[in-house]
Amino acid sequence: MEYVSVSTTQNIDLEYRMAGIGDRILAFGFDLLVLSSWAILWLIVFSQTGGLQLWQIIFVLPIMFYSLLSELFLNGQTFGKMVLKIRVAKLDGSELTLGTCLIRWIMRIIDIWLLSGAVAVLAILVSNKSQRLGDLATGTSVVKTSHKNLFEETTYIEVPKDYTTVYPQSSRLSDEDAATIKEVLNFVEAKNDTGTDVEYHPMQLKLQNALKQKLEIRDINGSAKTFLEDLLKDFNHLHK
Repeated sequence: MEYVSVSTTQNIDLEYRMAGIGDRILAFGFDLLVLSSWAILWLIVFSQTGGLQLWQIIFVLPIMFYSLLSELFLNGQTFGKMVLKIRVAKLDGSELTLGTCLIRWIMRIIDIWLLSGAVAVLAILVSNKSQRLGDLATGTSVVKTSHKNLFEETTYIEVPKDYTTVYPQSSRLSDEDAATIKEVLNFVEAKNDTGTDVEYHPMQLKLQNALKQKLEIRDINGSAKTFLEDLLKDFNHLHK
């Protein structure tokens, strides 16, 4: 089982299982089903109108820009990638930008369409981080997500109605900060095979120190794990 290290903006390195070629091919197959369904719908509409019109041309655009728009607005996923629970991730931990997604989309011409995917398969096999040419050009890779569903991929956690904020400074947390907190908590819980005290895991301590400095918090309640959990609860309470 091969892993790739992805950094966060707090310099926390998280390990993700790399998506295999089989996962990526199956995801591509599901995406082809989505595109084929849309194309069939377009043909049905076109056949009933009796002539090509401007709005019908616009109707085709989602087929052309499907992967570009999906990865840009769905956190590195197409619908096929959602089914296989994989996504595109920047190895430096930054968010996917329009430029990154555009380059990956353009490189699909060489990676996938030019030789029926042979270039992409070969590149993935020989690269250390399972990257096709589009990934190599943008510093991305396709990784397995550790979440069971899209709802759990959000920063949402349920807090009681009468919840009282523990750290008022939590109002300065960004969405990315909250996502990192939840990711670290989940990661430590799922992969704590070192025998380290989970309450004071090095990864959680490192993130705790980074957030204490950012939020200018001097005194905390409990362990590093408790501190991060309180921040996440505060964030959800303040962003209802």
